[in-house]
Amino acid sequence: MRLSRPVVPLLGMWLLGNLYEQVVWNPQLLADPRPGSLVGVFAAGSPIYHYLPWAPLAVVLTVVTRAPKPALGCLAVSVAMKILLITQVDPVFRDPSVSRDVVHDNAVLWAFGNGVVIIAVAATILLVQRARHRVRSGT
Repeated sequence: MRLSRPVVPLLGMWLLGNLYEQVVWNPQLLADPRPGSLVGVFAAGSPIYHYLPWAPLAVVLTVVTRAPKPALGCLAVSVAMKILLITQVDPVFRDPSVSRDVVHDNAVLWAFGNGVVIIAVAATILLVQRARHRVRSGT
């Protein structure tokens, strides 16, 4: 049970990182879709630092603490979508040779995909919290 305590705060950190990207970073990219504007993966200012080590640790602890299956399903959706975004869309933002239109179109795609991640992580948090409440209340 002790390992389950940090699950919600860690998931919350992941959620806030995604919200920051959705509300601050992506609108800037949509307004000014400059090719090559995203810094390198591990460069200063990279979004990866919003997630490491918090998101992987949250995923591992959520699985290890045997969260309910619906929570694990939501978590799987968020992980799968984030992997697709990081491997397929983010490289477009780093490529200085693509057109502004390509960057803009990928920013729109990224916004929708990241919206799915936000909803899935929020649902995971709610489902984990509900399960913890049930365990504590004995129902």
